[in-house]
Order: sequence, then C-alpha cells, then structure tokens
Amino acid sequence: MLPYMDPEVAKKALEQFPSFKDLAGDMVNQYKLIVDKAFKENRISQQAFYEACNSIISSLQEELRDNQIDSVERARIEDNMIKVAAMIGEKDRENKGMILKILSGAALFFGGIITICANILGSNSRLSHRGNQVDDSDEDEDDNIIDV
Repeated sequence: MLPYMDPEVAKKALEQFPSFKDLAGDMVNQYKLIVDKAFKENRISQQAFYEACNSIISSLQEELRDNQIDSVERARIEDNMIKVAAMIGEKDRENKGMILKILSGAALFFGGIITICANILGSNSRLSHRGNQVDDSDEDEDDNIIDV
C-alpha cells in the first residue's frame, strides 16, 4: 500500500505511525491487565475449590481409618473419594480450557496488530503458484497473445 502512494501522502501516513504505535502499546497494556485479572480470579477460584475437595477427601480418609465400618460403607466412602477426584480432574480440564482461550485471544490480538502494521507500512504480498507470481490484472502486454 505505502510503496504505491504518492511520496507526500506516504510521508503523512508514516507520521501517523508513532501515534498508532502508542495506541497499540496502550492496547497491549490494557489487554495484559485484563488477562492478569482473569488469571488472578481464576487462581483464587481454583484454590478455594481444591481446598474444599482436599477437605472432603481428608474427611473421607478419616472415615476409612475406622475399623468398625463394614465393607459396604467402605465401598461407599471409596466411591465418594473417586467422585471427588473426578471433580478435581474436570476442574483442571476447565481451567486449561480457559487458559487456552485466553492465549488464543492474545494470539489473535497480536496477529491483528501485526497485520494492521504490515498494511500501514505497505507489505507487498502477492499470491504465487509454484513459484510463479499470479498477476490478476486484466491488461495484456501483447493483445495478439491469448493468455491460457
């Protein structure tokens, strides 16, 4: 884009780039604050959940130490411990999914910033097919030759 502009117009466009750079920097800082807050709140939530699960498992383990319980009660306690362990695993999967979404969002955000910068600075990207540039112009250099 920029390479094809009038030199004066190109200079004016480049003069705006520092402002864009500052804006992009501010956007990155704001995004970082949002991500940091989300991770902090997630960490607090995760910690409370794991503490509750650990407390339940500790109570169930204490019940298992009692030699007076029968095999049916022992099986029920063990099943409950397995259910709590499954809940912990599910919470861990949810947490990893949330982290993946945040990181994907960051990748899209920064990819967008890079794309915008490339367009402003005038990247000259052309499609190529097997190493040959594809020219999509309708103008023929020689009107007597038919393009195939």
